[in-house]
Amino acid sequence: MARLKPSPKQEESLQHIRDFIAEKGYSPTVAELAKLARVNENAVQDRINALDRKGLITRTAGASRSIRPAA
Repeated sequence: MARLKPSPKQEESLQHIRDFIAEKGYSPTVAELAKLARVNENAVQDRINALDRKGLITRTAGASRSIRPAA
Protein backbone atom coordinates (compact mmCIF):
# COMPACT_ATOMS: atom_id res chain seq x y z
CA MET A 1 0.00 0.00 0.00
CA ALA A 2 1.29 3.45 -0.86
CA ARG A 3 1.91 5.67 2.12
CA LEU A 4 -0.27 8.74 2.38
CA LYS A 5 0.83 12.07 3.77
CA PRO A 6 -0.15 12.68 7.41
CA SER A 7 -2.17 15.72 8.47
CA PRO A 8 -0.32 18.29 10.60
CA LYS A 9 -1.80 16.82 13.82
CA GLN A 10 -0.94 13.29 12.72
CA GLU A 11 2.60 14.42 11.89
CA GLU A 12 2.85 15.96 15.37
CA SER A 13 1.87 12.63 16.94
CA LEU A 14 4.29 10.75 14.70
CA GLN A 15 7.09 13.07 15.82
CA HIS A 16 6.09 12.56 19.46
CA ILE A 17 6.37 8.80 18.89
CA ARG A 18 9.84 9.16 17.33
CA ASP A 19 11.07 11.52 20.06
CA PHE A 20 9.69 9.35 22.87
CA ILE A 21 11.37 6.21 21.49
CA ALA A 22 14.66 8.08 20.96
CA GLU A 23 14.60 9.35 24.55
CA LYS A 24 13.23 6.35 26.44
CA GLY A 25 14.09 3.39 24.22
CA TYR A 26 10.52 2.06 24.13
CA SER A 27 7.19 3.03 22.60
CA PRO A 28 4.77 5.46 24.26
CA THR A 29 1.25 4.58 25.36
CA VAL A 30 -1.78 6.42 24.04
CA ALA A 31 -2.04 8.16 27.44
CA GLU A 32 1.56 9.36 27.22
CA LEU A 33 1.01 10.66 23.68
CA ALA A 34 -2.13 12.48 24.82
CA LYS A 35 -0.18 14.16 27.60
CA LEU A 36 2.57 15.23 25.18
CA ALA A 37 0.03 16.67 22.74
CA ARG A 38 -2.12 18.17 25.49
CA VAL A 39 -5.27 16.57 24.11
CA ASN A 40 -7.54 13.78 25.32
CA GLU A 41 -6.81 10.12 24.66
CA ASN A 42 -9.68 9.81 22.15
CA ALA A 43 -8.09 12.49 19.95
CA VAL A 44 -4.74 10.69 20.03
CA GLN A 45 -6.42 7.34 19.33
CA ASP A 46 -8.03 8.86 16.23
CA ARG A 47 -4.62 10.11 15.08
CA ILE A 48 -3.00 6.73 15.74
CA ASN A 49 -5.74 4.93 13.81
CA ALA A 50 -5.27 7.31 10.87
CA LEU A 51 -1.48 6.86 10.93
CA ASP A 52 -1.99 3.09 10.96
CA ARG A 53 -4.40 3.24 7.99
CA LYS A 54 -1.86 5.35 6.11
CA GLY A 55 0.89 2.82 6.78
CA LEU A 56 3.01 5.30 8.75
CA ILE A 57 3.12 3.31 12.00
CA THR A 58 2.99 -0.30 13.10
CA ARG A 59 1.41 -1.63 16.27
CA THR A 60 0.50 -4.92 17.88
CA ALA A 61 -3.09 -5.48 19.00
CA GLY A 62 -3.38 -5.79 22.77
CA ALA A 63 0.10 -4.43 23.49
CA SER A 64 0.23 -1.00 25.10
CA ARG A 65 3.78 -0.14 24.05
CA SER A 66 3.84 -1.35 20.47
CA ILE A 67 3.35 1.89 18.50
CA ARG A 68 6.37 2.38 16.21
CA PRO A 69 7.05 4.38 13.06
CA ALA A 70 6.87 2.17 9.98
CA ALA A 71 10.18 1.22 8.43
